Amino acid sequence: MELAPRPRLHFTPRTGRVGDLFGVLAVDGRHHVFYELDIAGEGTAWGWAISDDLVIWTEQGVVPAPGDARCGTVVAGPVIFYTRGDGQITRAVPEPGFAGWRQDVPGPLITTPPSGVTDMCDPAVWWAGSGWRMLLSGRLRDGSAAVLQYHSADLLNWSYDGVLIAKEQATWGCPRLFPLDGSWVLMVTTGDEVAYGIGDYDGLHFTARTWGTFGRGSLGPAVTFVDAAGRRCLLARLGDDLAWSGALSLPWVLSVRDERLIVTPHPNLDPYLISGATGLTAAGGEVRDHGDLILRMPTGGETTLFTDADIVEVTVEGVSGLGVARRTSPAAPGVRFARFGGLS
Repeated sequence: MELAPRPRLHFTPRTGRVGDLFGVLAVDGRHHVFYELDIAGEGTAWGWAISDDLVIWTEQGVVPAPGDARCGTVVAGPVIFYTRGDGQITRAVPEPGFAGWRQDVPGPLITTPPSGVTDMCDPAVWWAGSGWRMLLSGRLRDGSAAVLQYHSADLLNWSYDGVLIAKEQATWGCPRLFPLDGSWVLMVTTGDEVAYGIGDYDGLHFTARTWGTFGRGSLGPAVTFVDAAGRRCLLARLGDDLAWSGALSLPWVLSVRDERLIVTPHPNLDPYLISGATGLTAAGGEVRDHGDLILRMPTGGETTLFTDADIVEVTVEGVSGLGVARRTSPAAPGVRFARFGGLS
């Protein structure tokens, strides 16, 4: 089977495919994304790309991961916090010239789960105004999924605060907690979906007022970040049923409206928008390519479709949802974008 044309605006590395995302840092007006890189036959490496507008990314160095490293997060420095294969939490910093990454402390930061917890992984670290916080996904002894919280003054010594939130009969991974429009939002992966809760955070506990599902279609793990203009944004890894699986999504801006998490296209996408794409239609929540159903979305206000090689990304303004689907007809080289207004 012939591979679909390489996407132009959905970042793909020269070799391998993007795995989990560590995060995005805004430095001096530019954006840096750090990610796992899966290379067939060679294991996992860590990659890095830079963008001036969050749309066009330039790949930088690719280096081996420091040992058996798994999902984590990046903070300014840069410093990457990650889970080792033995379940311990540690951190790494780049070698001079970004020639590689090295563990910069003698041993793990957190070696064993706290009392009442059977496992932990996926550190997410952020500055909370008066100190650093770390979230970990975990599982309690009664089988409940949980998000754990730690705090630190120096990013080296971490103290356990307790269970941020727990839920029975659930599986959570890659937690992200952030303030948005007067509320707090918790995002977690739940198998092949990204779920979110909107509620209140008192520094130790998160209480959800409502829960929803963020991703529809082939959307993989997502990371949120604040861009150079101060907007809360999101990037995700695209899922496995696309010819270019592991590509980065386009950038989206997040907001909270009527207790829902809303996504809208990042304004930096505006220069790339044109009207019309032959064969694509969106009506009644159904996105079709030459008549074939490729994705179901909520119905709402304006529906925007972005097409790039075999990728179709969709957002419905006013309704939380983001999807990706394979084009079923031959994809012409280049990029085509369509904006459809006032559909229901």
